[in-house]
Amino acid sequence: MARLILFLALLPFAGTAQDEQFKQAGVCARCHVISVVEWSMSKHRAMGVGCVECHGASQGHVVDERNNVKPDKLPREKAIATLCNSCHDKPRNRQDCQSCHHAHALVDPNKPAKVADVVAATPAPARRLPDVRGLPRKITVAGIDLVLVEGGEFDMGTERWPNAKPVHTVRVNPYYIGIAEVSAVQWRAVMGAGAGAGNNGTGAASNVSWFDCQEFIKRLNAGAPGGGLRLPTEAEWEFAAHRAGTLGLAQMLGGVWEWTGSDYRPYFDQNAEPARLKVLRGGSDADTPDLRDVAFRHGERPDRRLRCNGLRLAKEIQLR
Repeated sequence: MARLILFLALLPFAGTAQDEQFKQAGVCARCHVISVVEWSMSKHRAMGVGCVECHGASQGHVVDERNNVKPDKLPREKAIATLCNSCHDKPRNRQDCQSCHHAHALVDPNKPAKVADVVAATPAPARRLPDVRGLPRKITVAGIDLVLVEGGEFDMGTERWPNAKPVHTVRVNPYYIGIAEVSAVQWRAVMGAGAGAGNNGTGAASNVSWFDCQEFIKRLNAGAPGGGLRLPTEAEWEFAAHRAGTLGLAQMLGGVWEWTGSDYRPYFDQNAEPARLKVLRGGSDADTPDLRDVAFRHGERPDRRLRCNGLRLAKEIQLR
């Protein structure tokens, strides 16, 4: 009920000059509904003081959704007064602001506000996923068989592997993904003999670099009306891997490591150095079973060819 009240109260404010502030509050309101309602009734909102100003950007906390990662700043007891004093020059009680004010709302805690006074702020309702009705479930482009992935939200990552933390919610739009890894025969038909030929010319294409894959895709698209073939993003790959059985996908785990289009960097690390590696997913038959994990991430130089590295393709959908 609280979420519904908050949602209805927010709509009039979408599109105003305070959109960014509303947007941030809306993110926080996914969990902290009451705190955002309290904040919305205060003059903090009018003065441009939102969640970030008091609690920091807290990006790790925002994406964690399990509260394992705390906000950057979380003042308690006397620390609240210290924070208040940084803006308020002449408080009546510098030691205990909460004796007169609520920490978020700045209202008298003994005089509850009316629902009509709630002026909260969030962005407009989350946009819906693009409509895929009418699209074929399976297609073949330049000899590559692909299946439709309707898109949605899922929990990406795992607490099991350090480079796959934290678990966070990701939204992916609809796309097509290859039912199988690109075969050595398919590779050879486009690129000729050499890298990618596989073992005796059969099985999955392997020993290919990320740059080799880009050239292969470029040639495929040049000969295919509409083109749109590419490597899947890391999020698209993991989303499909969780649904491999339902989608009828072969060897998402095992076979060969599959190049993705994503840079290899820590999730949500704003201070990470520019990525020099690309992400591979899925593990190979040569790896131990624990590495054949839907969330395990491996990074490799895009110019490097290894016998266990191959690819699976994806295709863009023209969104409506």
